[in-house]
Amino acid sequence: MLKTPGKGLKKEAAVSEVMGTVLLTGIVVIMLSALGVAVFSMEGPDDVPHTNVQEILDISNNTIYLKHNGGEPVSTENFKIIANINGMRHEYTSSQICESLENSSVWKIGDTIEINSMDAWGVDLGNDDKVELFLVDTPSNELIQKSTLTSALQKNPDLSLCFTPMGDITDTSTSGKNAAKKGYGENWQVSAIDSTTNEYKIATNENKNCTTYYPPTGMINTSIYQEFNFGVKPAAYGIRPGDTFSNVTLIIYYYTHDSTPANNKKDDCDIKFEYYYIDEYGQGKWEYYNETFPAHNSDFEYEYLNLTDRINTPKDLANFKVRIKASTTAAESSEKEINVDYIGLSIEEDNI
Repeated sequence: MLKTPGKGLKKEAAVSEVMGTVLLTGIVVIMLSALGVAVFSMEGPDDVPHTNVQEILDISNNTIYLKHNGGEPVSTENFKIIANINGMRHEYTSSQICESLENSSVWKIGDTIEINSMDAWGVDLGNDDKVELFLVDTPSNELIQKSTLTSALQKNPDLSLCFTPMGDITDTSTSGKNAAKKGYGENWQVSAIDSTTNEYKIATNENKNCTTYYPPTGMINTSIYQEFNFGVKPAAYGIRPGDTFSNVTLIIYYYTHDSTPANNKKDDCDIKFEYYYIDEYGQGKWEYYNETFPAHNSDFEYEYLNLTDRINTPKDLANFKVRIKASTTAAESSEKEINVDYIGLSIEEDNI
C-alpha cells in the first residue's frame, strides 16, 4: 500500500540553479564595473584645433604665406609646420612660428605666418618645385591641415605679379684698352632693391648687390650688351594657354656711375633697352623700346617701360628677356658703368 508524502517534506531541487544564476550575474556586474573604471580613468584624445588656413606660395620672393582664415585659435607652442619640398623634409618650429607672429602665443583669425624658405631652410623655390605643407598639433601628433601649395596667381587670378630674372645674366662688355675688367651679373643681384651709391666701390663684382655693365665709347655696338633672361614658366603660376595680360610694365632701378667730379658730370651715356617677344607669326624678335633712357649720375633711380602691346601672352612671358645696350662719350678715365640693382616684369592677367 502506497503512502502519500506528508505535508512536512520540502522541495529543494531548484535552489542551486537560482543561486548559480545570481552568482554569475554578480560576476558579470563586477567585471563590467571594473572595465568601466579602467576605461573612464584613461585620458581622452587631445582636442585638435579646427582651423581654416589659406596658403599662398610666392616663388618670386621664396615666401610661403599661411593666413588663419577661420575656426579656432591655435596655441603657437602646440603646433609645428612640416614642409615637404621635392621630397625633402623641413620643419618650422613652434618658436619660429611665434617669432613670425611678432611673439604672439596665439595664432588667431586674420593673422598671417610668413615663412621665407631661404632664411628658414636655405631653399630657393623654383617654378617647378612641389611643395606640400603639414600643420601638426604637437600634443596629439595629429594633422590640423595638409595642403599642396600653389602659387599666388593660381589662388587669385586678379593678382598682379612681378617676375625678376630666374635665368642667367650675360654681359659682353669690357672696360679699358686691355679689357682688364669684364661686365658681370647674377640673378640674385637684381631680385631686390638694396643698393647704395657706394656699392660700385667694392673691389670684387661678386660682392656687389647690383650688376656691372661698361658702355663702349662712340656709337652703340650691337654685340656689347647686358642680357637678363627671365626664364619664367607660366604654368607654375596658373597661367594657361590662351590667357592674356594687361598692364605689363618693365621696372628698372639703375645708376650710371662715373668717377668724374660731381660738378663736371654730364648726361653722356646713351642707353637703350631691347626686349624679346613672339610676333603674330610665332617668330621670336628683338625690338628696341622706343625711348632712350637718361643717365642717373647721382643715385639709383627708377625707369618704367610699358610693354603691354608686345608682352601679352604666356608664350611671350615664357620667352621674355631684355638687353641693355649703351654708349658713352666719356673718356675711359671716367670709369663709366651702368649698375642695375633691380629689374622686374609686372603683369596683371585679364579677367576673362
